[in-house]
Amino acid sequence: MNEARSGLLHSPEAPERPTWSSTFRRFPTGPMTILGPVTLDVHDWTVPRPGPSPLFNHPFLEWFTESRPRTLAMVFLPICAGFIWVGLVAGWSPSASALLFAGGVALWTLLEYLTHRFLFHLTPRGRFGILFAYLIHGGHHAFPEDPRRWVMPPIVTVPIAGVLFSGLYLLIGVASPPVFSGALFGYLAYDLIHYACHAGTLRWRPLRYLRQHHITHHYRTPATRFGVSSPIWDHVFGTFR
Repeated sequence: MNEARSGLLHSPEAPERPTWSSTFRRFPTGPMTILGPVTLDVHDWTVPRPGPSPLFNHPFLEWFTESRPRTLAMVFLPICAGFIWVGLVAGWSPSASALLFAGGVALWTLLEYLTHRFLFHLTPRGRFGILFAYLIHGGHHAFPEDPRRWVMPPIVTVPIAGVLFSGLYLLIGVASPPVFSGALFGYLAYDLIHYACHAGTLRWRPLRYLRQHHITHHYRTPATRFGVSSPIWDHVFGTFR
């Protein structure tokens, strides 16, 4: 029995469990071929660097990865208003529409947390996983002060919004337009808050708090603090550390 216990005590350490943060202890950095001559320039996303950096070696593809806050507002505010109008035409009263809209905003905060934690910070298992993870979020962590990528480009978010509305319609039917409008407004607020968090000094105290919360995620604890527009789900799920 004593020998067995001694063997257990001196057994080799178990291999490290792969995580998002340990990716580049398992895989190399550098240009990775996507298709033909097109490459993605991959850097270790656990080491934040100053300044901008291109993702692709092709300027046309690079242009598609960039966006600005006003572009998002011009795209999504009319869509939000349109779906509120659709709900009113369908028979929802203004007060009911407001409640459903607020429910959509709350729904977005949960989707934001889950997406950031489990999709944006997924653990790559191979080459394709690294390409995907770097494109959707790793590049932002590698170069967090690159202003071209503080908001998601509509070419990515509009199709995702279409999938979200389809899912809501299947689940809640005619209540989906005002709920979707609220979720879309929540997304817009999230991206604008994210832009403001990186852009610099903020005067309003709640925004200063959110900035500190998010900057801590980038520079100290990338495995925690996944909420950007709200820290509430970090408290609920135990990632507020």
